[in-house]
Amino acid sequence: MRRLSIAPLHLAAGLALTFVAVGALAQDDTTREAQATPCPDATFQPQLMTPPAGRVPRDASIVVGLFPGGTFRDLPPVQLTRRRREVALRREPIAPGLYRLTPDVRRIYGRYDVSGVVGSPEIVFGRPGAPAPPTAPRVSRVERYLRASGGEMTRELRAHFGFPIPNGVVAVLAYWDGDASPDHWVRAVPTRTDAVIWSASGACTPQPEGASPPPASGSIRLAFVDQYGQVSQPSEPSPLPAAD
Repeated sequence: MRRLSIAPLHLAAGLALTFVAVGALAQDDTTREAQATPCPDATFQPQLMTPPAGRVPRDASIVVGLFPGGTFRDLPPVQLTRRRREVALRREPIAPGLYRLTPDVRRIYGRYDVSGVVGSPEIVFGRPGAPAPPTAPRVSRVERYLRASGGEMTRELRAHFGFPIPNGVVAVLAYWDGDASPDHWVRAVPTRTDAVIWSASGACTPQPEGASPPPASGSIRLAFVDQYGQVSQPSEPSPLPAAD
């Protein structure tokens, strides 16, 4: 009788192991399929970063940045319009997804709509002379954070400055490991003494072509961009905290 009772137990254990193995294989296949699923093409919307409330110097430029949520992969045609007059804008990349746009005329004056960006805001040219470029940032420390937001974890790289971000600064550029050109940028918030330089949640983080995430270790330099597209000197290198 004891032998008869043991056999079904061996059979049940064998079936259980078979089910576990099949389940594990199915889970592995699902994991591999999720990992192999490519991220969708990132699309963006262009936004004017030069405040439209103030007057732009006649010899200055304006700044336009690409932000997630639109339908464009790159900067679409942007121009100035007023009644029947159209003024072309020469574009110059400041960083991946951030542009300096300069009117392609010898002199410009008055109110114009910035066509091609969200809301077609109005901007006024007329103030003589652009101010000096912003002062280079002084970085006191750089930290990595893991923050819970909306049911998922968000990884952040935050920089702290030795003085508040000056008024008129619209963006912060990031250079990884001594790169000569910027690898990434974020919108600046004047008067704050810190900035989230990088933020990512999930496997896919939309970023313009040419942008790159921070490395797991190394160094970072930061620079300020003012509302007319003038770029400060980069800060001294600061060590990047090691990624977990």
